[in-house]
Amino acid sequence: MKIEKKTLVRFFALALPLVSAIFVTTLPFQAANAQITPAQQQALKSLVSTGFTNHFPLKAGSQSFSIPYSINLGQVITIAANQPKTSLDVILSPTQHQSAPGVFTIQIARHLLDSKNPSGADTPFRLTLDGHGLSWQQISANNTDRTLGIYFTSQNGYLEIFGNQGAVTQATP
Repeated sequence: MKIEKKTLVRFFALALPLVSAIFVTTLPFQAANAQITPAQQQALKSLVSTGFTNHFPLKAGSQSFSIPYSINLGQVITIAANQPKTSLDVILSPTQHQSAPGVFTIQIARHLLDSKNPSGADTPFRLTLDGHGLSWQQISANNTDRTLGIYFTSQNGYLEIFGNQGAVTQATP
């Protein structure tokens, strides 16, 4: 049986994204927030205590949100609601040649994205940075929002914050 080169290229071009998606969605949950050192915890808390320096406008379904965040050693390019993956996707542009990790804090409204178990108790968000686990911590939580602190390097750029309920998980009209 002779298979043309074009047919093989098309097959692999279609199969690669599917295999990648299956691999990423089957990765085990990584509770990476335990990796933050006490000094890093203090740095995150001091960054949040000074107030958020920026707000990003976001539309999820028919709802509009303003997402407060702060970042050092980089900038936020975009934040998008990814309904099929029930995640907030953030594109970070780290400062080139940075020698220390950058810090990104984000306040997520619970009605935008949250992570809860069936009994309604909070569960940790699942975060990946460029498809891998990372150093992060939930800095605060109340009835209206949860604040996360994330460390990133000059090599990072694509942050995903996965939850299981909120406007991100609802069908877009």
